[in-house]
Amino acid sequence: MPGTCMSNTQQTIIDIIAKTCSIEPARISLDATLKELDVHSLDAVQVLFEIEDRFDITVPERQDQYAAGTVRDLVAGVEQLLAAKAQAA
Repeated sequence: MPGTCMSNTQQTIIDIIAKTCSIEPARISLDATLKELDVHSLDAVQVLFEIEDRFDITVPERQDQYAAGTVRDLVAGVEQLLAAKAQAA
């Protein structure tokens, strides 16, 4: 996404969605939902597993939230989990 400054978390999540779901990274905007990107529920679960592995966190089992929310919501959720993990360490 030329002209935008993305956090490492945002870029990593977009890369995971792109790789896992075979979507061109340029098509993935922060305001898109996984449904709008045609990410099916099994792929969404795989995306969550990849995020957990990459960031060494546990994403709560609320897949409906991730399917209905935007990529920005997903990034925010991961950043909250990372902040909580950092505080606990």
